[in-house]
Amino acid sequence: MIPVIVTPQTAALGIALGLLFSLICYLTTNLSPGGMITPGWLALTLVTDVVRAAMMIGVTALTLAATKLLQRHVILYGKRLFAAVVLSAVLLQTTVMLALQHEFPLLYTAQTLGFIVPGLIAYQLVRQPLAATVVSTTAVTLSTYVVLVAGLLLGALPVG
Repeated sequence: MIPVIVTPQTAALGIALGLLFSLICYLTTNLSPGGMITPGWLALTLVTDVVRAAMMIGVTALTLAATKLLQRHVILYGKRLFAAVVLSAVLLQTTVMLALQHEFPLLYTAQTLGFIVPGLIAYQLVRQPLAATVVSTTAVTLSTYVVLVAGLLLGALPVG
C-alpha cells in the first residue's frame, strides 16, 4: 500500500470529524473512545501509513501494561494517573522511534501528536472497561476513516 500524503486542510478536517464522532459516541454511550482527538488522529494515520498505526496500537498496549505494573507499586489516580500514563507512552514511543530511526528514517517525520495518542488511549483503557473502550475507539475511528477515504476517493478532499 502506497502511503497517501494529506494536506493540512484534510488533516484538520480528519481531526474535526473524529471530534464530532467522538462527541456523538460520548453523548450516546457515555464512553470516551480513547480521548476526543484520538479517533481522528488514528483515522488520519490509517490513511497515511498503516504501519505507523499498528505501531501506535503496540505502544498503547505496552503503555497499558506499564501502567498496570506501575499501579501495583504507586498510588495513581486523577491527574497523577493521567500524567503517568501519558509520560509512559511518550517514553515508550520515543524508545521505539530511537530504535527504528536508522532503519526507517521517514517513519517519524512530524509526528508530535502521535507520541501522545497512545497515552490518551491507554488512559481511557485504565478508566473504562477494556472491551467497551476498544469497541468505541474502533467504531469511531473506522467511522472517521470511512468518511475520510470516501472524501479522498471522490476527490472532495485535497491530497498533497
